[in-house]
Amino acid sequence: SLGEILDSDDRAAFASINAKRVDILVIQPNGEPLAVFEYQGQGHYQNMAAARDAVKKEALRKAGVHYLEINEHHEPEEIRQMVRKVTK
Repeated sequence: SLGEILDSDDRAAFASINAKRVDILVIQPNGEPLAVFEYQGQGHYQNMAAARDAVKKEALRKAGVHYLEINEHHEPEEIRQMVRKVTK
């Protein structure tokens, strides 16, 4: 749940982010969030997925946390490069 890693003084905003989940969270050595990886599989773009992702992206952007999307077409080396890019 994003509410476990992000906070807001605005109760409505917190309720919105707390209801969202992430696939993979990468943390820094001090325990602070660094990046979120979201796997966008074949069935991902159904229903309200785009709206949910927009809320996640904006909340993470405001918190200074990288948001990265991966899908079934990404090769392992591409994913490794994404991780290297955000951990430098």
